[in-house]
Amino acid sequence: MRFVKLQVALLLVAVLVVGGLGADLVLKGRAEARLAAEVMAQSPDTNGVRARIRSFPFLARLLTSGKVAQVDITAQRANPGGVALTDLFIELDEVELNPDQARRGRAVVRSIKRGRVRADLGQDQINSRLPKQFHVQLQQGRAVVNGPGGTEAKLTISPEGRIQLRIGGRSLLDLPVPDSALLPCRPSATFVPRALRLSCEFTEVPPLLSDLARA
Repeated sequence: MRFVKLQVALLLVAVLVVGGLGADLVLKGRAEARLAAEVMAQSPDTNGVRARIRSFPFLARLLTSGKVAQVDITAQRANPGGVALTDLFIELDEVELNPDQARRGRAVVRSIKRGRVRADLGQDQINSRLPKQFHVQLQQGRAVVNGPGGTEAKLTISPEGRIQLRIGGRSLLDLPVPDSALLPCRPSATFVPRALRLSCEFTEVPPLLSDLARA
């Protein structure tokens, strides 16, 4: 009889634990979906936004420490000023969230330890802005140019925040860094296959997420 009672007690504990974990996952999923929806509402030039909160358990850890380990926000595409950025990725470490809002399934960011962001400016976007006789092929670490005057272009980002591509003494491209709400810091740029990758790091909550606290 004692063995049966012990089995029943263990079964009840297991049900409570599984039920609690299930509810925690549902609440985390709701917060992720709400965060993605609010980011899209604040940044209407962006689509394909997804958010992921890396914390297990979600609510219990948040209530005890006030923080989650990491929040990731991705977007398929942003079109600030008619310039298309693709594959945007924001990674936030040691994120302090509002616990009261979290209980309601809403992720409101109070502070972060650090953050990183990257976004790609595609090769086609660059070629559409070059003089007609030039075509650039972006490879890992370099830009190979087809056209008069040379074969390899030099890339700089000016102090004024302009992407400049030059070959010899000629400027092929002079384009402002796209002003996207998901690109909250002045980026550096590197060549990757078929894209110019913009990336930077920051320690303050991006304005886009700060605005969510007031939404």
